[in-house]
Formats: sequence, structure tokens, C-alpha cells
Amino acid sequence: MPPSIDQVARRANVSISTVSRVVNRRNVVSEKTRHRVELAIKELGYQPNAFARGLMLRKSEMVGLVLPDLHGEFYSEIIRGANMQARQLGYSLVIASARDTDDAQSLLHGFHGRSIMDGLAIMVSEVTGGIQEVLGTFRLPFVVLDDDIDGADHDSVTIDQLGGARAMMRHLVETCRVSRVFFLGGLETNVDTIARLKAYRQVLGEHQVPFSASDIYHLDYRYETAWEFARQHVSEWVGERHCVFAANDEMASGVVDAAAAAGVKVPEDLAVVGFDDTRVARMTRPPLTTVRVPMAQMGAKAIELLCSRLADPAQPADQVSLQPELIVRESCGANVCGAG
Repeated sequence: MPPSIDQVARRANVSISTVSRVVNRRNVVSEKTRHRVELAIKELGYQPNAFARGLMLRKSEMVGLVLPDLHGEFYSEIIRGANMQARQLGYSLVIASARDTDDAQSLLHGFHGRSIMDGLAIMVSEVTGGIQEVLGTFRLPFVVLDDDIDGADHDSVTIDQLGGARAMMRHLVETCRVSRVFFLGGLETNVDTIARLKAYRQVLGEHQVPFSASDIYHLDYRYETAWEFARQHVSEWVGERHCVFAANDEMASGVVDAAAAAGVKVPEDLAVVGFDDTRVARMTRPPLTTVRVPMAQMGAKAIELLCSRLADPAQPADQVSLQPELIVRESCGANVCGAG
């Protein structure tokens, strides 16, 4: 049976309330008494009840990370970075995501009403009026990942999606000298897709490379969906210096594999590029040219901002933008085009 707080008090010859003060608020007890209590705790191997301690301090020392999904390396890397940072700062991390039968609004409503967590880091892939309304009245401190919410004063960690996609498109146009680019994005309301599609249009327009609405497709970021879609369309995409810009590596990999199944060579017959630089990009054959997103850093920075907010609720809101990096590999055809 584990030792109790009463046993610690008897060993240290102090009251139970003094032991509690040492555990929870060390600075209100004299150094001599604190040392005696801490010695008794060490000798007995006493572990304070975390729930009771949380009730006394009115904090749980737990923070939450809410993601749109938990599947795939993109989200697992965010979780990895967030978890390492939370542990370093003395917090436990609780992970949640919207299930297929939920939406982000209902999930956040649940946290808003009955959460025991001290604060939340929230990644919202699609900002709707309902989500804005919930976060606008949120009582818990929160940090938003990958976007900003209008009407809510909050800390945020974003990726320069527009800059990363521009770098990719300029590489395709200026280095690979593409004549046509097909864009495969997520849902039309997805914030990442909106930014990457904006860069696609801007760069093609700047360089007077023709494109039309028929070159733009909206899927769901999944390998299987992209593979099936590409299987039906890849023969239409083949052409001199034609390229598919998929808005994540999973979809790009699906296109590459569908092309191989159809006898289409990448990049000789059709170049393919992705976004995120997950392990999929390095495992695909040929390896994918992509944009590296600092996923783990984004998770870690979100938790760092959240814990800073918990320590000082009155500090000004902090908006951090992380920079992605263009990673050139074989799938874009830069070498085939004589670009080195």
C-alpha cells in the first residue's frame, strides 16, 4: 500500500496541512520545515495525489492538443514535438481529435464546458463561423496552430504556407521550366489548400504560364483517394514538361504509384511534387521534391506559447510564423530539364 500524507506528517512531526503546503506552495513554509518534510517524502517514497493537488491549486498541470485527425506522420510529428515540450515544462499532454461523426465545433464546445485541462493548443483545418463563435467566448487559454481566428485574442503558430508554395511553384516554372501544372488540393475550405492554391495561381500568372479551372482538383489529402483519381486521369496529364503539384506528400505518392501502374514514367513523362516532407517523400520512387514543414517545431512552439500564457495571462498575444523549406529531389525532373 502506498504511503499516505498522514504518514509523511507523522514522520516529519508536522501537520497534514503543512505537508500539503510544502507539496503545493513550497515558498510559504520555512526552509527548515520544508527540508524536514521533503526528507520524509523521500524516505517514504510518497507520491502526492495529482487530482487532489490540482483541486487545491485550481490547475491540473495538463494541457490539451486538439487536431483534425491523428492519422499519418504529419500529425504524429506535431504530437511528438508538443509532447516533448510539455514534459520539459512540467505538463502532461492530452491528445484529442474530431471523429468522423464529430465536427471541430462540437469537439471544442465539449472542452469549453467541462474540461479539467489548464489550456488547449488547437489546430483547426477549416475555420467556420461556428468555430469562430466558440473560440470567441472560450474561457480556457488557447493557442491556434496553422491559422488565426478572427474576433478572438489568442496566441498562434502558423506556417508560411504561401511562401512555401511560392517557392515550389517558382522552382517548377523557373528551374524545371514547366509548361503546365495540375494542382491537387484538399477540400476547397481547407486553410492549407487555400494558401497553396493561391500561390499556384499567383506564380503561374506572374510567369504567364497558361492554366485553367480544369487543371485544379480538390480531393482529401489521402494516398488512396489520389491513387484512384490519378489512375483515371494520369494519361490525360502526360505532356512535355507537365507537372502535378499535390498539396501533400501522400497525394503526390499516390499519383506517382498510379503513374507507374499506367506505364507513365516520373519525371520523364510527368513530373510530380508534394508538400510537407514526411517520410513518404523519401520512400516514394523516385523520391519527391517537396516543401519541408517544421511539424515537430510547430507542436513544440504551440505548447511553449500556451505554457507562457498560463504563467502570465496578461501578456500580449504572440503570433509566430515558421518558415518552410524547398527540398529538391528527383520527381520534379530538374535534372531531366538540364537544370543541374
